[in-house]
Amino acid sequence: MILNILASLALLVSILLLGRIIWRRLPELKVLDLESIPKERKSGAKAKILENKFKRQSQEVKEKLGAAISPLKEKFSGLGQRLKDRATSLEKKYKKNSELEGVRSKSINELFAEAEKHIDEEEYQLAEKALIEILARDKKDLRAYELLGEVYRFQKSYDQAAEIIKYLIKLKSLQYRKNHPESQLKKQKLEEAEEAIMESVDVDSDVSRFYDDLGEIYLLDGKPAKSLDCYLKASAIEPNNPKYLDKIIGLAIEVNDPGLAKKTYKRLKEINPENAKLQEFKEALEKKK
Repeated sequence: MILNILASLALLVSILLLGRIIWRRLPELKVLDLESIPKERKSGAKAKILENKFKRQSQEVKEKLGAAISPLKEKFSGLGQRLKDRATSLEKKYKKNSELEGVRSKSINELFAEAEKHIDEEEYQLAEKALIEILARDKKDLRAYELLGEVYRFQKSYDQAAEIIKYLIKLKSLQYRKNHPESQLKKQKLEEAEEAIMESVDVDSDVSRFYDDLGEIYLLDGKPAKSLDCYLKASAIEPNNPKYLDKIIGLAIEVNDPGLAKKTYKRLKEINPENAKLQEFKEALEKKK
């Protein structure tokens, strides 16, 4: 409706400008001296001259009219595009707000179920969206962080996945440092959190599991030395866990640390003599001699 009114106004202005220019040119047409043309010429020649002069004046009028209308045309054209862009923007904003409202109306349990479903179906961006909404409501939700780390790992965003697990370790360290504010966690070095955890008499097995996850991420990212460091820390928390000992032996051989590999091999043989990989490790160690 507004665009129609503006277009009508532009047309009216154009007509008025055209009329004004023609009115100003009328005296020039009146003073055209036809008598100055030699009488021996035919009257058709006079008409031709008059026609040519009128065409020149018409062209001038057309050019001036075009120059006058062009800014108006561009202005109204730009206005139309701006109105269209604004409508599109409002539509997107409404849609986004509607979606956000839909997400926020769900419970934490519903969001977890939704995130796990999306992970199973490899819809990782949708899973990430649900998990971030959970963390927006509860910044200490360990389960949400773990699942988010999985999402990034599946997406092969290993740096992001590693950062999530490191933050989990820092977050978990709070229960061993009662006076440490959560607000300082992001600025804190991982080593400080690890020191507090390792010095604790009773460490939750969740922490060793976080190191296991971090070790897997580093391994996928082609960083065996960092992966080995994670499994050594996991084993320090759970020294009799055969999975961690198994990983340490394999990684120690890979990074060419036969001393650590042999020591860990003996430990694994003591606590789990039926381990199927013992013979494989033994042969690998003999090749290192």
